[in-house]
Amino acid sequence: MKKIICTSLLLINAGGVSFCQNTSLPATINFERTVVQASNGDDGVATTTYYFTINGDYAMAKREEPGEAVKTILYTKEGRMCMIDEKSKSIIIMNMPRLVGEGGQMGKAIAEKIKKQPLKKEATEKLVAAKTGKTKTICGYPAYEYNIKSDDGNSSWWYAVVDFDPVKIYTMGVGNNASAAKLKDNDALKDNPMAIPVINKNFLWAEVEAGGKKGMETKSISKTGFTFSTAGYTIKDMSAKGLKEVMQGEKEGN
Repeated sequence: MKKIICTSLLLINAGGVSFCQNTSLPATINFERTVVQASNGDDGVATTTYYFTINGDYAMAKREEPGEAVKTILYTKEGRMCMIDEKSKSIIIMNMPRLVGEGGQMGKAIAEKIKKQPLKKEATEKLVAAKTGKTKTICGYPAYEYNIKSDDGNSSWWYAVVDFDPVKIYTMGVGNNASAAKLKDNDALKDNPMAIPVINKNFLWAEVEAGGKKGMETKSISKTGFTFSTAGYTIKDMSAKGLKEVMQGEKEGN
């Protein structure tokens, strides 16, 4: 079974880059809900633990994969993605939507320049989602099944309706339930399984099953009193920097 990735854990190597100290992060962030999910891949089982505030202002994801260091990411109410290194006690704040967008445009321009002709669109696998009407309870919450059709066949995806706003883990930290609701009239998103937890209020992508095997499943959803403190961390705010500036900073070692 293909490896299932449950969240957008996009990492950029920012070693050697220094910017001004950030003052926007609060000293402490109190989370109210926690979710534990397991993904079954070719390399073994990866576990992701999420922490959420009920109103969706903040979310945190800790992902543990076999043989790799734990990756921790904090999403803020300002729409920023903060990469946390607990070992070195450092936090790097990034504007990921901007960097991803600029990276895509840069890659396209380079490819077109090399080929001396417009870059042709490559065929991509299309996923089409359709609600089946089936329901069940996942970790105490009602969940709805969607049938996902792809080139590889059909799979069953379940989304639980929870009492908190998890949308930030699906949008790289951007938006909340209120802003996501504006996308409901976008026909291009209605059949997209990755958009379902974005355009539907308080939807948590909870389970994936194909061929009788679960590629991803939710182990628990519970209340928590977990508090994250920024005390003792070195914070580098790179959110105002574009991709070229970040790459230049790495090259010069500033």
